[in-house]
Amino acid sequence: MNKHAIPLLFATLIILQIISLVRIGNLQNDLNNTRNQLSNSASQQSNQINNIYANIDSMLKRQASIIDSYEYSFGTLDNNTLTVPVTFNITPKETKADTSATLVVSGQSFNMNKNGTNFTATLPVRIFDAFEARIILADGGVRKTEKLEVSENLREKLLPIIHVRFEGKSTSRYSKNQGESSGIYHKAGNLSLDVKPAANNKIEGARLVIDVDGKTVSEKTIEKIGGSAIQMDEKIPVSAGQKLTIAVIATDSFGLVYKTVVDQYELNDNADPKREREPMWPDETIITDKDGAILYTPGFGRVNEQLKR
Repeated sequence: MNKHAIPLLFATLIILQIISLVRIGNLQNDLNNTRNQLSNSASQQSNQINNIYANIDSMLKRQASIIDSYEYSFGTLDNNTLTVPVTFNITPKETKADTSATLVVSGQSFNMNKNGTNFTATLPVRIFDAFEARIILADGGVRKTEKLEVSENLREKLLPIIHVRFEGKSTSRYSKNQGESSGIYHKAGNLSLDVKPAANNKIEGARLVIDVDGKTVSEKTIEKIGGSAIQMDEKIPVSAGQKLTIAVIATDSFGLVYKTVVDQYELNDNADPKREREPMWPDETIITDKDGAILYTPGFGRVNEQLKR
């Protein structure tokens, strides 16, 4: 065999293999493109079907509704009663001379004023109550009720919103005192306080408060609200059976107090921690009046008790 034939054969095989690999790669790309097109097509069809069902559902609701149209608007917040006036304007599909309307908002009932074919009512609503509404139409002894699709969080709409967080990493360490029923809890990190102000209301001041069993052991003013983070490096003595709480407490223009817990640590009767690692605290705030009566607490809504600070 010619001495140049074998290298030429190998070169030819390598070229053919490269061509095959390129063609396989192209086929894989074509297959992936086809799969993506099929997936997009299926997604579009699914969205179209969902939209059709949503439109049909909306049409059925409109047909079954006793209301032709309605609208509502808010007035100015009363910072003494913490209520806001809400005005509803409702037009039923059918009205007669003796048709009356009752509006139920956040559990309160109000007789609406009739103006031609419209009914109107203005009522105060507490900003900490769940904002929901329904209309009751009475005509010749027949009562018809319909829930109105209102969706407003009055607390977040009319009061400042506070976000407290540690920027970057924070450290937590507990060291038990040898031979004693006590220890030192060390907390360090950069704590920031971001605030979204409300109309005619803002956070006037804030402080970092550390307490043990409800007794304040440390309190520092947060100078820059929404600015630079406050550097925290605290070593707090704590004894067996005690509970340590680190919180940011802020006050707004109305005198309302916002308390956000950023850390808690509790020891058992042997001065050992009741938990093994630091929990992730939700960014939620308890709101009280200036006397400490709770107005809002996450998950429980409006209550009437004293907040231990």
